Amino acid sequence: DIRGRDEIAQIGHEFNSLTDRLQTTETARRRFVSDASHELKTPLAAIRLLSDSILQTENIDPETTKEFVTDIGREAERLSRITEDLLRLTRLDSGVAETPGRIPVAPVLERALKMLRPVAEEKEVEILIVCDGAEVVSTEGELYQILYNLAENAVKYNRRGGFVRIQTQAGAETTVITVEDNGIGIPDGDLNNVFKRFYRVDKARSRAAGGTGLGLSIVSDTVSRRGGAIRAESIPEGGTRFTVTMPCLEREEDTP
Repeated sequence: DIRGRDEIAQIGHEFNSLTDRLQTTETARRRFVSDASHELKTPLAAIRLLSDSILQTENIDPETTKEFVTDIGREAERLSRITEDLLRLTRLDSGVAETPGRIPVAPVLERALKMLRPVAEEKEVEILIVCDGAEVVSTEGELYQILYNLAENAVKYNRRGGFVRIQTQAGAETTVITVEDNGIGIPDGDLNNVFKRFYRVDKARSRAAGGTGLGLSIVSDTVSRRGGAIRAESIPEGGTRFTVTMPCLEREEDTP
């Protein structure tokens, strides 16, 4: 408890404020470790169960063995994705980053979509691109992660025969990148939470689609780190729109 308004009281206020911030940070750290452990434990448990089934089943037929091994491989890939995303978040939290530059959006977007087109074709999702000569201040790797994660979500959580529209708009100081779809959408009550780590609108559906619950948080942290902003909104006709605004002019501190 603090009384008075002298220097000692001011120091007391600062000390209490620091203690509150430390407590908030520690609570967030514990929650993150708990969530990460849970996410890693799920595919590990599946791999163990499947491998035990193969070892303990006598005279298991080749077809069943192949099915189980395929499932093990799928869970291992999921484990790898979670690990890679955790490493990206660790790098973001550490504050260590490459020097950014003015990166053209179009070629990086094309590279990201090249990886996603087989999935889109399988789901019969049409990808529409309206891309001008926009640039953003970033690194190529960061821009790839932003575009890939947003486009991947739009494709995976879409309906068969749906569409994904990606558009860029270059301004004098900022570039706006819009990724929208006519898929299953996000309930309004979840829109403010989708950028939180490990948050899932529908846990079962997200895991079935191979999601880690980290993609949008990586996008949000990366965009914020470069002085940009991102927002999510529901489309009245159905679907979701993500709007990313990023600087396109380098600041003095960005120049090596």
